[in-house]
Amino acid sequence: MTKKLSFPEDGLVELFRSWSGKGELYAGLAAVLSEDEFEWTEKDVERRAHLILFEQCRPLIEQLPTNVQDWLKVLPVVSQAETVRSRSPRGAIDWPATRRQGWPPTEFFGRARRRGVDDELLSTLRWTVERLIAVHLHAKEMRPTIGKKVQVQLSTLDELVATSELQAVEAEPPDRLMVEGIRRAGPLWRVVGDLSDLLRQEETSDLARLAVELLTPDDEIRWRLFHLCVLGTMLGVLREQKCRPVSRRPLAGRSRGPAFRVEVPGAAPWDLWFEASEIWDFTKNTEPYVEATRGLVRRGYVRGADLFLMDPANKRGVVIECKYTDKGVYLRSGYDQALAYLVEARTSLIDEGEAFVVAPIEAVPKVGVGHTMAGPLTYCAPEHLKAELTRVFTKWLTS
Repeated sequence: MTKKLSFPEDGLVELFRSWSGKGELYAGLAAVLSEDEFEWTEKDVERRAHLILFEQCRPLIEQLPTNVQDWLKVLPVVSQAETVRSRSPRGAIDWPATRRQGWPPTEFFGRARRRGVDDELLSTLRWTVERLIAVHLHAKEMRPTIGKKVQVQLSTLDELVATSELQAVEAEPPDRLMVEGIRRAGPLWRVVGDLSDLLRQEETSDLARLAVELLTPDDEIRWRLFHLCVLGTMLGVLREQKCRPVSRRPLAGRSRGPAFRVEVPGAAPWDLWFEASEIWDFTKNTEPYVEATRGLVRRGYVRGADLFLMDPANKRGVVIECKYTDKGVYLRSGYDQALAYLVEARTSLIDEGEAFVVAPIEAVPKVGVGHTMAGPLTYCAPEHLKAELTRVFTKWLTS
């Protein structure tokens, strides 16, 4: 099995500091443009996430009952004592309480036990079943045959959630303590607790954990996470330099305007673009590529740097191209792209700048710098990028 290329998670942690939930994570992943013209939507990312999530749940689903009666037999029952009054003595009489009402008694006080179902456990069970069914249906949109081997268990869950016992309670997602309590309720409930814990991954505010545990197994998502990791690394360096990145819009491919305005102490703000192809229209300039290809029948769409940080007041910028690969041909294409973006930017947007091609540490164990007429072009890994950007921004802030 081919070992997956790495990326440092601290870049994701830095990025997620300002994100509130999975919606922003899915939207950010969808905004990373691929080499072809197909653009993902937030729903595309969510379907892939649910495909992975369901596969993680499947070994647990295999352990579930295959008929509703087996479920009903293990529904948690609780017994509660309560005080009852009657005109004739029955059951266990509380004689002191009865005597206090006068003698001879007109009413008898006693204790009775009422049996019922544990609503808290049933609420969690209902949430777990409904969430699992929803995840399965969503995953089937990508892979219609998924879940075929556990179809009997899934059909049984459909029947279970329609029973009066589950319909009598509200579905409530469990917290971590509740999950531990469920696991202690018996062998089957241990499985339910494990399922609940997996399914609640998406509901947690720990986006870094969600990204690493649920999304990285998908290669089509992993390289997009690498892209977001590099963005997070840049945001972290800016914050360390006492600059304040302010989100101007949700991340989206080919959207108008910079993704962030960077407030700089004592200076005019900088602009940070994410998927920067729209920078030409936004700044009312024409990309040289467009001019060069006016005579082509099919010239393809306009592309831009993965990340482009520009200081408009001083006309300087940083171009970053992300390449999640260790293959030479793709790493070479990163050089061509980054250099082209830098040369084009030098044509009408900036007077000076640097370009970076960022790839996994396995592909770039050491920093390499090429000096061109357009400016330096550096190959590095995210682990090196922090120091490289610190060097650039420190120079900007002191000049």
